[in-house]
Amino acid sequence: MNKKNRDTINSNILFRQWLNGTREIVQDTIFHSRVHKKNNANIISKRYILEQNAHSHYFSYRNKTNLFKDNPVSYIRHNSSYNILKNLQKGKYNPDIFLDLHGLTQYQAQQALGELITTCQKEKYFCAHIMHGYGKNILKKQTPFWLSQHPDIIAFHQAPKFFGSDAAIIVIIEIHS
Repeated sequence: MNKKNRDTINSNILFRQWLNGTREIVQDTIFHSRVHKKNNANIISKRYILEQNAHSHYFSYRNKTNLFKDNPVSYIRHNSSYNILKNLQKGKYNPDIFLDLHGLTQYQAQQALGELITTCQKEKYFCAHIMHGYGKNILKKQTPFWLSQHPDIIAFHQAPKFFGSDAAIIVIIEIHS
């Protein structure tokens, strides 16, 4: 036997003698349930929720006949506001508020659009930027369709390149006094 093995055996014997008379600890596993705390900062007034729902009820899933197959996507409510659309195409409007729809379901996206319109009218923002992204092209196809159904949307157009190009839309919203 070499010296290294002998030292290892001696240290093992010493360790076992030192632990003599001890017992094994029983490990209890405790599972904690999640506690949802109410955050007072996130309480929204009932009126605000009603306004949001009032705006999101305009968005439907009715049969659409390829209204927005042209690229880039654009829309104006009245032909009299054609110069607003031209300014949108040239990128002359800077958005006041941004909305990101990445990762949302269609229902959540509709609710977010309703909330955006409510916020814009409340805060007097007339220009909004909506990022729908590419993904599976579901929100990319649905968002213009939903916006065209809402009576407070004056115009929208595909965003300029520096705002996301065809993965985003710039929207002009009517502000009520």
